[in-house]
Order: sequence, then C-alpha cells, then structure tokens
Amino acid sequence: MTLPNPFDRRRPSVWKGAVAGLAGGLVGTWVKSKAEPVLQEIGETLFPPTYDEKQRPGADVEGHPERMPPAEMAQDVTDAFDVTLSRDQKLTAQGGIHWAFGTSAGVAYGVLAEVSDAEVGYGMPAAAALFAGTHASTLPALGLQASPAKLPTAWWVWEFGSHMVYGVTVDLVRRGVRRALG
Repeated sequence: MTLPNPFDRRRPSVWKGAVAGLAGGLVGTWVKSKAEPVLQEIGETLFPPTYDEKQRPGADVEGHPERMPPAEMAQDVTDAFDVTLSRDQKLTAQGGIHWAFGTSAGVAYGVLAEVSDAEVGYGMPAAAALFAGTHASTLPALGLQASPAKLPTAWWVWEFGSHMVYGVTVDLVRRGVRRALG
C-alpha cells in the first residue's frame, strides 16, 4: 500500500475539509477513548504511580473517571446554579464534552488541512499542539486538572499517547473521506 503524498494538493474545499474532518474527529474520538485505558495500563506498568499521584484531578481515567477534566468542567458549570452532579451525571456530561470537543477539533483540522500544511506529519504535530493547548496548559490553569509537573509519569504515556493516536486516526480517516469526496 502506498501512502498518499501530503504535498500532492488538490483544489481546496472548506466544506469537503469540514466533512472529512467531522468523520475523522468522530472516529478519532472513539479510538482515543479506547486507547486511553490500554495506554494507562502500559504507562502504569512502566512507571507505577503512587496512591497520592492517582488522586490528583486528571490523573486516573480508569479509577477516577469522574475526576477527569470534562467531568470537572461539567461540575463547575452546574456549581454556578447550585447543582451538584452525581457521579453518573458527571460521566454522562463528560462523554458529551469529550465527543463534542474531539469532533470539533477534527472539523477544525479538516478545514486547516485544506488551506494549510496542517496535514504534514499525519496529524501528530496537530495532536501535539492540541495536547499542549489543553492538558499541558489551559486545563491546569482553569483548575480542571493538576499541573503536568504534578501528575505521574504514567499520565504522560496515556494522555499524550492517546492524543497521538487521536491525531493519526483523524488524519487517516480525513484523508480517506476527502479522497472519496474528490
């Protein structure tokens, strides 16, 4: 199988890029959600975290999913209305936020790939930028996740690793859909 040349440019189409990115974002979000627990197990086998490290917000997707940034965000929003979410409600909200954000990022990537060289690197540079703009900066600044410096080394394996898996998946699906759209 020959991989397509990322420098072989066809006529840009923002709407086709958006549709291709939407498909890539949906598949990428699903794949990321499946990769996180596997990568967490690998990371924690290689770099076992302490009990205290796993208690920090954003540090344990399998053991404390209700303490992941989207669930924390949902609780922060409802706090403004004096509403406390149950664990199940947090997890439901987390799923919606996860899918909305991942799909939206895919659409943005699809559009950018039409009008720039965003697709160079098969989605990995874009995924690294997404990670840097969320988990490595904004989420800790908003208090939705512990600072990366305070999170266990295993966190880097599964969180950064799942972003790389997401980026490659989004790009490959986007390329296939975009090619099918002509």
